[in-house]
Amino acid sequence: MSLHEERGGVGGETEIESALASVARPCARARFKDDLRRRFLVPETAFADPRDAERRRRTLLRVGGLLAAAVILMIGYVVIEPPAPRWKVVDLGAGAVVKADGEVLENREPDALARRLQRAREIEVQNGDLVVQIDDLALFDLGPGTRATFAGFDRSRAGNPFEVRAAAGRLRGRTGPGFRGHTMLVATDVMDVTVVGTAFAIDYEEQGTCICCLHGEVQVAAKALGAGPMPVPPQRMCLVFRDARGPVWGGSPGKHADPLRALEERAALIWR
Repeated sequence: MSLHEERGGVGGETEIESALASVARPCARARFKDDLRRRFLVPETAFADPRDAERRRRTLLRVGGLLAAAVILMIGYVVIEPPAPRWKVVDLGAGAVVKADGEVLENREPDALARRLQRAREIEVQNGDLVVQIDDLALFDLGPGTRATFAGFDRSRAGNPFEVRAAAGRLRGRTGPGFRGHTMLVATDVMDVTVVGTAFAIDYEEQGTCICCLHGEVQVAAKALGAGPMPVPPQRMCLVFRDARGPVWGGSPGKHADPLRALEERAALIWR
């Protein structure tokens, strides 16, 4: 290329630039601008998968439902669940010593004593008798040397059994008007007793344990009795030995029946 062509080329470019500079700059239409904004300046969230939002919504609903269910259960336990039956000390022998979980209870004021007994896992009575009433459910007489637990009486709905364990001594019981619809399971060292509305007595003897029924329905189950529980008729008793001897059936002996009749008379005065 000659020097003249190079100069002509440079001059041509200058003329083109001058011509373009003299032309007015075109203005973009508003509609065109809006279209550009929508295409290139849309927020990132607009491109999110709509299924993600649906999953978040379902997760929030699930968590909210669980929280609501927990609140309902808590309210139901506090409001709907029946309160623990109230205990009452009906009688306490003058020389009786009462222990709750091995601790001697020095406060003999009836209400304070009843509250402590209701919380106890095991109750022990020495040198006298203790008579306690559990609301309108049952009346119990704990004789000297008795150790018993009443854990099943804290809360129970109709149809659920109350549970008592007589570990030693002499325990007499009389069910009350509020006992209807319940059963009571009484466990001892050699037998299990099922009570359905009655007056009964558990007596630990030197060679065995005796169950007496004053009236109502009582069934006893023990290894010595074979398969299945057996009924104890009113005014009768069953003595189960701790050795290999078979059980003895017969009439209730006076030393067992008399204190039970006294408890029956007391119950008649309470629940007239």
